[in-house]
Amino acid sequence: MTDNEELVMEGVVRLAVSGEKILLEDIIGRSLKITGRIKEINITVQKALIDPV
Repeated sequence: MTDNEELVMEGVVRLAVSGEKILLEDIIGRSLKITGRIKEINITVQKALIDPV
């Protein structure tokens, strides 16, 4: 993680996008809705970069 990145949720297994709304769900069923745009998803390191709007 770089200095300008912030961890929002660990163990995300589902990421659903509807416009600028992003729903994150983790391995035990917790969910979090955030507003932003997906900038990059890297499956190898299990990381998604989201730009705020």
